[in-house]
Amino acid sequence: MSEEILAAFAAESAEILDGIEESLRGIEAGDEGGLAALFRQVHTLKGSAGIVGMARLEAFAHGWETRLSALRDGRVRCADSPCFGAMMACRDNASRILGEGGATIGAATAGDGPSPAQGLKEIDISILAALDAALGMAEPSAPSAPSAPSAPSAPSAPSQAGDRRKLPDRRSMQRASAGTRGSPSEAYARIPSAKLESILSLASSLVVGLSSIEQTARNAGARDIVDAVTAVRSTAGSLYGQVLETRMVPFGDVAGRFVRSVEEIARETGKKIRFALSGAETEIDKGLADRIAEPLVHLVRNAADHGIERPEARLAAGKPEEGLVALRARRESGLLSIRIEDDGAGIDPEAVRRRALETGRIASDARIGDEELLDLLFEPGFSMMGEVTRWSGRGVGLDAVKRSVAALRGTVRLESRPGEGSAAVVRLPLSLSLVDGFVARVGNMALLVPFEAATSCTEFRDEGAESPFRNVGVRGELLPSIDLGLLYGEGAAKDRGPGAGWGSRVVIEVQDGKERTGLVVDSVGETLAAASRPIDRRFADSAGIAGSAVLGDGSMILILDAAELVRLAQRESRKG
Repeated sequence: MSEEILAAFAAESAEILDGIEESLRGIEAGDEGGLAALFRQVHTLKGSAGIVGMARLEAFAHGWETRLSALRDGRVRCADSPCFGAMMACRDNASRILGEGGATIGAATAGDGPSPAQGLKEIDISILAALDAALGMAEPSAPSAPSAPSAPSAPSAPSQAGDRRKLPDRRSMQRASAGTRGSPSEAYARIPSAKLESILSLASSLVVGLSSIEQTARNAGARDIVDAVTAVRSTAGSLYGQVLETRMVPFGDVAGRFVRSVEEIARETGKKIRFALSGAETEIDKGLADRIAEPLVHLVRNAADHGIERPEARLAAGKPEEGLVALRARRESGLLSIRIEDDGAGIDPEAVRRRALETGRIASDARIGDEELLDLLFEPGFSMMGEVTRWSGRGVGLDAVKRSVAALRGTVRLESRPGEGSAAVVRLPLSLSLVDGFVARVGNMALLVPFEAATSCTEFRDEGAESPFRNVGVRGELLPSIDLGLLYGEGAAKDRGPGAGWGSRVVIEVQDGKERTGLVVDSVGETLAAASRPIDRRFADSAGIAGSAVLGDGSMILILDAAELVRLAQRESRKG
């Protein structure tokens, strides 16, 4: 089977499976055209699987289509949650078969007379049987032999005893799946991800280099050169943006599995839970979307299983019976921020402290704040659950989440309001994402402050301080602030103490949500665009660093994580 055919099949099948899920949700919501669309999609999947020789997928889709035919003709009804759950299980099983490469069976040409369940495994038959039960079919029907697909199939090998059709293996399917997805009528080109990454890197380097030339020309007073380079830089920026778009997908594309996780837990536990998604249109790198999906599923399950109370407990607490699990995605300061919130019972820090004492995680005289206590929940084997469920209680979920997020150079933390709810906050750097900002300097360090995070810059006369954390007067009010020179060790505290007479310095006001913080630096300067790279390991443990970039002259600049610095300043301010 050629790579081109497999690529086309992989792209088409992915679109069909997405469409099937959309149609199922439409049917559940009362969409009259949903059933007809679902029937067409399953029929198309069956025909396409037959063309590439994926007999198991073809047989399963045919069995599903047979049941949909009975539903379409009005012989059975699908009007309750178990039925839609069984339908979604069929969709997931088709996806699983596709991921496994379809499985090989004996050659099945039109004259071979295949048996009704040819190619199906036990799990396929049980899933179809569950659908039969949900549909109330009196005599569950095994799938009959699939009819020949409407499109011409690839020629089969000569008929001999023991012959097997040449089918794609799992590795081939995964290679094919790397192709660019588009609408069925849209032409597409399949480009290896390594080549696309190289093109993106070259485009970002071009933008950064032009930014450096522009700044050099501006410093030299060469106005004509500045104007010319600015125009070219704008074109290069557009080029980078177009290349970047080829790797970006809406965050909502990975949200379907979260909805199903919440629905499954609600169904199995008897809870009433509503799932809400905001920021579905937020675009993220496809590779990042694939790798972050599983950790997010863990967090969504924890919110539904740990966080949301049973209806009777919610009513007793003065809450509505139905709980809420919300996932909110947005871009901030060149990062992707994802919050998984619930309005459940929250996490009691004192209960965590007692559990930590019982298990020897902390000493009895340890003075640990609430944030540090919640961080204990990410340690291997630490769990607050008294019983093991299908989704939690083994003490491995949050540990796995932290490892996965750390592998993406991100952070995860927990917030809690006992009695009101809790939230898990994941923040990830967008690899190779251009960040527009301005340069701030402290000592010998150059820092890039993203424009979207900063609200103002104010000069003031600094008399020095011993601690990085203090209040600075900005427009008539005291603003909790961080001296980045002291925070990052750029100059000894004794040289910057009271009376040192520094003279003029700058406080940059940054904002995260409703919280505001000042960042005290020595000076601010030129604006530039930089491509965010992995954090240099020398600064991997430094607070408030989102990434790094190499400038046109070969020097390194660190990209600030303004949101983390805001939280750090506010936490220190509360300590008083």
